[in-house]
Amino acid sequence: AQPVAAQDEMPDEDAFAAMAQMFTAEPLTEEQKTRLPLANQIIAKMIPEGAMQEMMDSMMGGMLQPLMQMEADKAAQEPAEFVADQLGLSEEELNISGEQATELADMFDPARVERKQREAALFPSLMNEMMGAMEPTMRRVMAELYAINFNEAELKDIDAFFSTESGASFARKSFTMASDPRMVAGTMEALPDMMGVFANMEQRVAEATADLPAARTFSELTAAERAKISAATGYDEENLDDWSGGMESAAADAAEEAATE
Repeated sequence: AQPVAAQDEMPDEDAFAAMAQMFTAEPLTEEQKTRLPLANQIIAKMIPEGAMQEMMDSMMGGMLQPLMQMEADKAAQEPAEFVADQLGLSEEELNISGEQATELADMFDPARVERKQREAALFPSLMNEMMGAMEPTMRRVMAELYAINFNEAELKDIDAFFSTESGASFARKSFTMASDPRMVAGTMEALPDMMGVFANMEQRVAEATADLPAARTFSELTAAERAKISAATGYDEENLDDWSGGMESAAADAAEEAATE
């Protein structure tokens, strides 16, 4: 692996190639290759040309477009946040009236609202183009997966079904239904229950690690260990002890606050 700094300087093509190498797949066996033509035939019915762009259009209308519009509306409704960002401050540190915020925001960028509106309008077409670029690769990969996971008899049955009027309709619609606004709404509806799984995560983690020895603070290390850390970091033991003690105190305060809540 290259150092982080070197990776940051890599051209996009090299970075993408390096990422691709992290997820290399096993080549198809000779038997799987013989099934590939039939698998390609099936995938052409499931993901015909333009299917992924249709899916993105549905997704943009159901979820992403409203979110982009929300950002555009936010630019008009929350000028103080914009000004604070421009100044590198928090809104609390800024402490100005709404009129002042609007006036200052207009100084920085009088076209900020229009800018966000145009970004919101442009984003769907960019995502559509992205899906169009992705579609040939997705079609190839899906065909390989079908050739791997289904034998010839199964592929023939699947193809026979997709060759019927109902099967062709299912093949096309099953791919795009995943991004239907109803699916998005259902996901949002289930979100509280999904997040509720993590409500007692700290307790469950504590129970799962209860038999493990507790991590030690700097002051709890042996003299030899403290000296070794001091030599490795270049900081003297007194400072390390103070900093470690401060972090321990902050963690204890946070735990006590959480318990109180």
